[in-house]
Amino acid sequence: MCILAPTYIPRGFRFVQVLGATTVQFAWEPPLAVDEVNIRGFHKAYQIEMFRLDDPENSLRVISNIPPNQAGIILFNAPANGLVGARIRIETDRYLGPTSPVIEFQTREGRPGPVTNLRGSQHAGNGILLFWEPPDEPNGLDQPSIIIQDRNQLSYLIGGLKPNTKYRVQVRARTVAGLSISPAMIELTTNYSLVPSKPKFIVSYRGTTFFNVSFDPNAMAIHGSLYYVQYKEDERDGESIFKRTYVVSNDRSIIVSPLEPGKTYITILVAGDGIRAETKSDPQLVSTLGKDRGPRVRDASWFIGLLVSLSILVIVLIVVCGLMTQKGGQYSTMLILNDLMIIFLTELEQDALTHDEDDKFNDYNRASSDSSMKHSRSSLHDSTAELDADKRRTYLVKYGESEGFASDGQNEDPNNFSTAV
Repeated sequence: MCILAPTYIPRGFRFVQVLGATTVQFAWEPPLAVDEVNIRGFHKAYQIEMFRLDDPENSLRVISNIPPNQAGIILFNAPANGLVGARIRIETDRYLGPTSPVIEFQTREGRPGPVTNLRGSQHAGNGILLFWEPPDEPNGLDQPSIIIQDRNQLSYLIGGLKPNTKYRVQVRARTVAGLSISPAMIELTTNYSLVPSKPKFIVSYRGTTFFNVSFDPNAMAIHGSLYYVQYKEDERDGESIFKRTYVVSNDRSIIVSPLEPGKTYITILVAGDGIRAETKSDPQLVSTLGKDRGPRVRDASWFIGLLVSLSILVIVLIVVCGLMTQKGGQYSTMLILNDLMIIFLTELEQDALTHDEDDKFNDYNRASSDSSMKHSRSSLHDSTAELDADKRRTYLVKYGESEGFASDGQNEDPNNFSTAV
């Protein structure tokens, strides 16, 4: 007798509720009598598969041997903190039936699995430097702890230990649900105590009541396990006792505060082994910013840009004026020279060029004939002859030698000086 694989799919498979981070409840409908044809053999059990939808292959979990007379179950190994899919099928004595459509549900955060690949190395004279990888089953978001403040941090330096001493170190992951059940563990022996090399530092930022000291332990031949800053006001201010900041092991910067605005402080970085050996850096004078210090306009980028724009505009105007003068400026120059000449003549010879009561020169009202032009020129030369020799030479050079003042046209306009002279 040939037994075929079943074609029956359990009906009504559904998610009921989440009872915990990894605990969920399912239900389904039992088979009817008419379903015996599709079961095709002995109904041995049910089988449920659960998996993360974002990683179904690596997170697949199969729960077998569920009694055939059940119509629901509570499972305790669902993937935590994720969108989970589930499906059901039947088992016969020879075959597995087809699976039902996948149902989806969200699980809560749970306690994480252990961290992986934990390793460590000796650091300085009495420190241990640890490295690890995230858990294979994080089951939630890693939460900052008292020791490690950054959940993305995968290393940590334990300083201030006893030299030449064996230590057992455990590392656990943590979520809102708690610590991982099983810790990762490692054993290491510290070095003999070594005096740290002289550290160096820079001031990376200054404020009115604080400044930031930054340093790089990798630049030291022998690292320190602990670092802190000593500071006091300059001796001229009468301060004689050093104060100290908090101690750091893994950080590469220290904030020195609270300070007074506009003060200068003697600052020293101290590297120590955490027991008794310490090495101090060379002191530096660091000043805080004053209260009234604000952005200076002359240093502002917009002000510098404005000055550059104004300079370019002035240069363009000068170039344009020069081009206009070369192209049609002779007429304007003659006007200016004629104005100067008229002023000169009114100072020298009031009888030669008289003007009427309307401030119009009489010579301009007459027709500009050849005889009038000659009379005007002779009057000019006669008047300049009575000047002092130096003045006469100066004005004759400027005006007497220019032939541009003569006009061969007729113009009755008394205001047009260039055509009248």
